[in-house]
Amino acid sequence: MNCESESESESEKIHMASKIILDLRGVISPLNLLKCKNTLKAMEQGEIMEVILADADVIQDLLMIVERSTDKVVYQNKKADYICLGIKKGNRIQNS
Repeated sequence: MNCESESESESEKIHMASKIILDLRGVISPLNLLKCKNTLKAMEQGEIMEVILADADVIQDLLMIVERSTDKVVYQNKKADYICLGIKKGNRIQNS
């Protein structure tokens, strides 16, 4: 499944980066948010996680989580019965 828009300027960069697809349609909240956070935590900087969700409220919660981090939303596409969100793993600050 490819949810990213071909017209987006980031699409070439996204194709070059490693991508993890997380299909969470049917997974209840807050488990879907927990799975997203755990997957992001395990990813390497620059990797892309594509999250597929059916609940627009969960997308809003996930967007708030991403805004508070160094991660970046690189695309968001609404389909007929689901929403795709591409999140690029940001740089993590290491405490000495």
